[in-house]
Amino acid sequence: MYRVIIVDDEAVIRQGIKKILQRFAPEWEVVGEAEDGISGLQQILRLQPDLAILDIRMPGLTGIECCEQIADQAPRIHRIILTAYQDFQLAKQAIHYGVLEFITKPLDREELLRTLRKVETLVDGERREQAQLSSLRHTVRQAAPLAQQLYYHQFLFGHYSNDLEQFLIDTGYSVPFKQDNALVVLLAVSPDWIEKDTFSPFDVELFMYALAKFVQEWCDDQPHAFILQDHAGQLIVILQYPADSAEPAGQLAAQLASGLNKGIRHYFKRTVTIGISSVHSFADTPKAYQEASLAVTYRIVYGGDQVLSHHDLHAQRNIPVHLLEQMEASLEQLMQGNEQTAYEVLDEVTSSGRIGPVDLKRIIVHYMLRLAVQIKQMDQDIHQISGKSLQAWLSELESTITRDSLMEKIKTMIHELCRIIVQERNHLDLKLVEKAKQHVRDYLSEGVSLQSVADYLGMNASYFSRWFKYSTNGNFVDFLKECRIEKAKELIQQGKHTLQEISTLIGYADVKHFYRVFKERTGYSPSEYKKHCM
Repeated sequence: MYRVIIVDDEAVIRQGIKKILQRFAPEWEVVGEAEDGISGLQQILRLQPDLAILDIRMPGLTGIECCEQIADQAPRIHRIILTAYQDFQLAKQAIHYGVLEFITKPLDREELLRTLRKVETLVDGERREQAQLSSLRHTVRQAAPLAQQLYYHQFLFGHYSNDLEQFLIDTGYSVPFKQDNALVVLLAVSPDWIEKDTFSPFDVELFMYALAKFVQEWCDDQPHAFILQDHAGQLIVILQYPADSAEPAGQLAAQLASGLNKGIRHYFKRTVTIGISSVHSFADTPKAYQEASLAVTYRIVYGGDQVLSHHDLHAQRNIPVHLLEQMEASLEQLMQGNEQTAYEVLDEVTSSGRIGPVDLKRIIVHYMLRLAVQIKQMDQDIHQISGKSLQAWLSELESTITRDSLMEKIKTMIHELCRIIVQERNHLDLKLVEKAKQHVRDYLSEGVSLQSVADYLGMNASYFSRWFKYSTNGNFVDFLKECRIEKAKELIQQGKHTLQEISTLIGYADVKHFYRVFKERTGYSPSEYKKHCM
């Protein structure tokens, strides 16, 4: 059905139109009528019909004046003018205000019906577009929570994505505030009882689902908290605090973690260990994630069912900051497959004459636990890699009485982990790498992402990210940006597209976002670049 309001100061005209509609166009419903422009306009704006038929000259407001108001306040309503005048100036005004058709008086039935058919075609098209838009919005809204999860996963591993952030903003979802004064603390919640092959995958998955729901509800009163599960089987709670909060962020997070630990024990009759990171800026979220994950591994030293703070553990270890930084440098070399360099850096740390035997063991235990975190994040199992459990490794380290023996044991682990990394590199298929790159170039306008390319190649997104970095010595997100900017440069030089069109063609829905990224990468705004190239 289609809805119409008739506004004409002549009752006979209104009645005539209604009779034509009843007999020859029953799909049109007259939902209102008026004899003057003011009351007619009020009905039109209130009832929002598909069509308004207005006389050009009426008391109160003329048909042209009504059309001006409709064009301003309800432009989707189609307008037809009835007129007995052949006035070019009036016609010009009417066209300016979106009048679809003029129908002359006395009324011609066939002319009216032809015009109605034209309106029906337009309304049907608009309804289809609206239905498609509603469906698209629904789809986007369904995808947004997954995008939000992916955004946080990306950030945990240091892969920040402007595109995901823009998508979330466009769909009305919040993203982490990143002002300079924003602080973040991460909790890593890890069950103490889930051991390999002890429980069925279904039992583990069911428990983790219930645990995630419990943690989410527990954190509901936190103004800025987000919960996700990492691929190491931990629940990660990202807590954000303003720098000027009444209580220190670390203290607030510790109170929350302590209550959460007790609540899980009471509700599930199971225990968890919760690792707490130090306080960081949001930009250092990846570091906070490593700290919280590392703190959890210390349950093998101090026991489970505890809240373990990275800050407190660091104070207990009493390891100088510069030595910790050197250990991180060793780990960085190891993750790049540089076995000899990784060992030499660690050997330099442990050969310092200023380190006593207790501190030496603390350093090696800390290093082994950091290795365990990295192994988990690679979706690998320490027992499969080395033939020993983490507990067995730590027991051996504890019973070792010479530095040489200690370093020989850790060297074995470095060797085994590098072997896995190098093995992955040796299996790189250069044709597959180029296939991934070409897929990015071909689907820029369709919102290609790390996840979509990983799906295309049949890989886990985390594995694909590492695989891409190994094969290209570059970050995937940087490569994607580079492709978009290079394509934008090409389109700008062609001079055939507007900047809005170029933004869409390279996969940016928001032209302002495109401007910002383009200037960030080239040093020019798109318009400046165009002048520079011409």
